Amino acid sequence: METINIILTANNAEDLILRITAELHKRGFEIKSFMYNVDKFDVAKIGITAVGEISKKEQILRQLYRLYDIKQADLKAC
Repeated sequence: METINIILTANNAEDLILRITAELHKRGFEIKSFMYNVDKFDVAKIGITAVGEISKKEQILRQLYRLYDIKQADLKAC
């Protein structure tokens, strides 16, 4: 198990946090920290630190990017 940092930019939506955490949980990632900021244009900047199988990091990034509110999804080196 390794730690990964995920940086997301998304349209702010009521159920956005629920959908993101559900995707991480389905792929076996455990969230260690979650940062969520919304700017005046209703765009959310999200930072997530999670622990999981490093071999699944690209898969989780693709899954998160498929969520319709996500504008950008990147991994940050730990």
